[in-house]
Amino acid sequence: MRRGVQATWLALLLAIGCTAALWALPARWVMAWIPESSPVRVTDASGTLWKASATMAVGVGGLQRTLPDPLQWRLSVEGGPHLILTHAWLRGPLTLALSWRGLRMSAQSLQLPASALTTVHGMFNTLDPGGELFINWPELFFGKNAVASKDNGPLLSAQWRNASSSLTRIRPLGEYTLILSQAAGNSIALALATNQGPWMMEGTGILSQAGRAQFDGKAWVHESASGDTHAALQGLLDAIGPRSGQNGPTIMKIR
Repeated sequence: MRRGVQATWLALLLAIGCTAALWALPARWVMAWIPESSPVRVTDASGTLWKASATMAVGVGGLQRTLPDPLQWRLSVEGGPHLILTHAWLRGPLTLALSWRGLRMSAQSLQLPASALTTVHGMFNTLDPGGELFINWPELFFGKNAVASKDNGPLLSAQWRNASSSLTRIRPLGEYTLILSQAAGNSIALALATNQGPWMMEGTGILSQAGRAQFDGKAWVHESASGDTHAALQGLLDAIGPRSGQNGPTIMKIR
């Protein structure tokens, strides 16, 4: 009996010791856990794993940029272990927690400058985009090989509002929406549409499980636009891709 009590106390002390050690681990350890090739990385952090502030870099390949505001996080055990993230671009706290379906991410939205598009593809560096991006998503579950929404609807909706480019004086160019939805083979379908504006864009694509994007679309000037607007947008159209025929739309291709 006495040995059993001693073993119980030893196990309890070890558990307390491990918890205390985890509590005190520096937040900078997270930097070593995220691969260099990841589109989201921690470049600096202060605090502990339980409560910290971190400088983040986002973008693919050589297009990564450091975010101007730090990301804050804290671990909570109330109602089950979960991570609470806050950032100036988020419209409210973002919660990450483990569930039987995988990692659960709470529904949330964020607002950020359209210049963030330059971290996605080199084409946007050419455009030098202006305006605002509004991104929202429902409650999502990240499993071993796939991501799913709680109601099996779209995974994410992104709007580019008051769109502009340094390549043309026409402002705004319009408003555009990109929808991400589940597709076959654990891939994600992309669908781009124009809500309004003289500069029209549309297209579809696929984001593979490995994170590789294939997108095919087209851009053109709306037929109701004035001759002056048509002329002012030609340079922008020429910069993003070749024409489909002499007077056809501009081909947009991302690989």
